[in-house]
Amino acid sequence: MIALILLGISIAGCGSSSSTGIDPASLGSQARLTFNGALTRSFSGTQGEMEFNIALLQGGDPPQPITQLSASQVSLQVNQVTDLLGIPQPVALTLTPTRIENPPSDLPQRPLLMAVLMDGSGSLLVLDPQSRRFLAVFRLLDQFRPAPLDLGAILRFDNRGAGFGVTALGQPLRTAQLLQDFTGDRELLRRGVLRAVPGGNTALYDATVEAGRFLSDFRLTERFNRRLVVFTDGIDNESTRSINQATQELTTLARERGQKLTVYVVGLGVDLNLLELQRLAAATEGTFVLARFSEGLEAPFANLFPAAIGEHRLQMRVQSNVPLSAGSYLLSGELRVEREGSRFVAPFSDAVLTVGSR
Repeated sequence: MIALILLGISIAGCGSSSSTGIDPASLGSQARLTFNGALTRSFSGTQGEMEFNIALLQGGDPPQPITQLSASQVSLQVNQVTDLLGIPQPVALTLTPTRIENPPSDLPQRPLLMAVLMDGSGSLLVLDPQSRRFLAVFRLLDQFRPAPLDLGAILRFDNRGAGFGVTALGQPLRTAQLLQDFTGDRELLRRGVLRAVPGGNTALYDATVEAGRFLSDFRLTERFNRRLVVFTDGIDNESTRSINQATQELTTLARERGQKLTVYVVGLGVDLNLLELQRLAAATEGTFVLARFSEGLEAPFANLFPAAIGEHRLQMRVQSNVPLSAGSYLLSGELRVEREGSRFVAPFSDAVLTVGSR
């Protein structure tokens, strides 16, 4: 199985281009717009607020993100609203950009330090029997740059155990098992991903905090662009921490270290606590992206690289034509960016709007 998967993956070419951000005025036809995830900030009755994570990259090797956009350059159209089962709902929604938070201008120049924390629960044998998640993670890792040298690490969470590894400062890992330490070698990273086989329970919050500390402890005085990707297909049923404790520990860790530690959450299926997963991402200025089926995992993972090196956090006002009852809704439609006569378009799908207490 490992040999077949590795054989089917082409290794991305290595380039020597610099990775500074570019001005939108210089964008050509090679530019690529991506939708990277969504968060619900609030919603009550017929209105609320959402945040989309988007990126616009100029083609090249490596690609170069822009660093400045304005909310007036972005527009969105919602074409469909469904429930979690994909059943269309009789509701019309409008998304109106209100402001945008641009990335620091030097973000593309910083080496990316990314830890990928993979779910190891037994339910993946049902939700992803053909292991499409591995190929999807490969698509993310294959975008790593040689200059600046991006580094990745692979961990897996499961039942509480011993001998799972330690952080760079000697802290033991008990729920996040280290499968591959930080390296720029894509082959080693792929092999680490393939070791994340399923079987067990979901200690999501404990493992996320451990992986966050593992990421933070690595060469902690160096100015890395630190990102943690958490992949899960279920509800936490094993952790000793609550969602509140986990988010507090992650934010306290980043503040005490003078670092920014961003968490991206990728969810598979609908047996998820969407409210808590969004809270986990939002607390660290990250994002949440959903794939209802394993066939849809490729884009959610691949687009986290543009997010990591050049994300724009777009705040939007959400307006519904009818009051929405408590629950989660999935939005699909089109994202557009226009600048000096050039237009860039990307679809978005399964953006989660959560209605209820937060």
